[in-house]
Amino acid sequence: MRSRCKLLAIGLMMHFYWTVDGQSLLDSLPEVTPDANQTLTWWKTGVIYQVYPRSFKDSDGDGIGDIKGLISELDYFVYLGIDCIWLSPVYKSPMRDFGYDVSDFKDIDPIFGTIDDFKTLTQEVHNRGLKLITDFVPNHVSTDHEWFKKSVKRDGKYANYFIWHEGKRLSNGTVVEPNNWLSAFGGSAWQWNSERQEYYYHEFDPSQADLNYRDENLRWEMEDTLKYWLDLGVDGFRVDAFAPLYEVQNVSLDEPISGLNVPASESDYLKHIYTTNQPESIPTLSKWYDIMNEYVQRDGQDRYMIVEVFSTVDIRNRVYVTGACPFNFDLLHMSDAPTGREILDTIMNEYSHLPTGKWPNFVLGNHDSRRISHKYGSQYVNVYNMLLLTLWGTPTTYYGEELGMLEAVISWADTVDPAGRNAGPERYQNFTRDPERSPMQWTPGYQSGFTKGNSTWLPLALNHTSLNVQAEKESQEQTTLKLYKELVALRKKQAFQTGKFKVSHVDDYIVCYTRESAFDQYLVILNFGHSAISDLGICGATSATVAALTPGVTSTEAGQRVQLESLILESGHGVILRLDLRT
Repeated sequence: MRSRCKLLAIGLMMHFYWTVDGQSLLDSLPEVTPDANQTLTWWKTGVIYQVYPRSFKDSDGDGIGDIKGLISELDYFVYLGIDCIWLSPVYKSPMRDFGYDVSDFKDIDPIFGTIDDFKTLTQEVHNRGLKLITDFVPNHVSTDHEWFKKSVKRDGKYANYFIWHEGKRLSNGTVVEPNNWLSAFGGSAWQWNSERQEYYYHEFDPSQADLNYRDENLRWEMEDTLKYWLDLGVDGFRVDAFAPLYEVQNVSLDEPISGLNVPASESDYLKHIYTTNQPESIPTLSKWYDIMNEYVQRDGQDRYMIVEVFSTVDIRNRVYVTGACPFNFDLLHMSDAPTGREILDTIMNEYSHLPTGKWPNFVLGNHDSRRISHKYGSQYVNVYNMLLLTLWGTPTTYYGEELGMLEAVISWADTVDPAGRNAGPERYQNFTRDPERSPMQWTPGYQSGFTKGNSTWLPLALNHTSLNVQAEKESQEQTTLKLYKELVALRKKQAFQTGKFKVSHVDDYIVCYTRESAFDQYLVILNFGHSAISDLGICGATSATVAALTPGVTSTEAGQRVQLESLILESGHGVILRLDLRT
């Protein structure tokens, strides 16, 4: 859970493999050899698919997606070959931040259904051989939560469940915020509570009060929450907003100015050295992972914990030490029109810094990030999907990216995201996360098959009558959905699970690499440029058999033997070639 401004502030360390004049060092192109003997658990070999529940499928006509709607479409994941569903929050909530403001960690919000519905979902997911991980939202709760109400009253053990401070008294007697800390959603991170007569800290919206992990009772409550959902059969957790879990104890400290050219009210105006990535966070995460691992030891069923942490390689590696996996968001933070060199460098930043024995992961989109079609252009969706699903490491797909969904056009009047609303009508488009959350497009019919109701909680994307699951399934031509399904199937090959990743060519437009095992070898050729590329013999092979190709490639077809010197790839096109086994 991040606002757009917070995402823009994060700089990742990049290590380029190119000469000063921009020419690739062909004699030292990267090569990565995974350990082929490691245990391949389901979360290593599989594909994770993020469901944003409000937007996936509505069963009761209120225009908001729900658990029963998700259950009704579980066979879609079987069709795609997906292994694991990551379900964004369905906890009880006043929905000021659409589920990330939890008011009861152990109940389902009526908008989404009931605990019994969740139990049915878990059972139906497992009946299909799939896995289910849920969002764990540990940093904050809604101010509607019973804990917060009791803390306001200083009620027993709850008194210090939150970050309270009496404020700073000026020479004229006025009481003001204890420091200059800023919220990720803009403005001061401190909110005055008139009943308690103190300020409370909120990293996000004022309705989301940060929890105080220096309180032992609070830590126990959160550990008990994990056990509750594990007892209900979930296969793991995605840990939300981990970086701000702890703050420094001395809240009189002002954070330094970042030097970025942004308004003084925006989060990026400060360097968040006192409110993110504090050293106490890692031991707390280790405890959570140990709890999950107790269940693994108990029943032998492997579980997965992946952590949202936007930060440097060093911070990610600290997460790896706990046993959990840090999300790698590097591909989300590339330039608007990345070259092949930048894309490869971003990939190698993950591989080259990966601790020994750990497993990488990649993600191209989520509920806080603009869709691929918006960031790079709709013509590049297929080539990015091909990249994501052929790399070594666990891929995570955001719902709708397998279709190439465009974003909805959201007016100020239709904006509901607090990050956008807080920015005001003149600047909301720089911060709102609504466009990437539009309803899933199932059919060309009424409301795109998302709901039978009269309205949808967010507007549908304008192209929903032509770009939807039904249309792409039934098309006689290759489609984004069909390609995605083919790519998921190819990932079952050993070459794409533990095969060597070896770059054979890279330039401003093209990235070519092989995935090689003792049993199968493939060459992946991707054109991220702005014009057609021909004579692809530069990628290190003369001829091969086409295993998969993006829609619109006319110079060859699947199953055909092709001479690479005659192969033409237009902008945004890609192809996977099966190479002859070397003898």
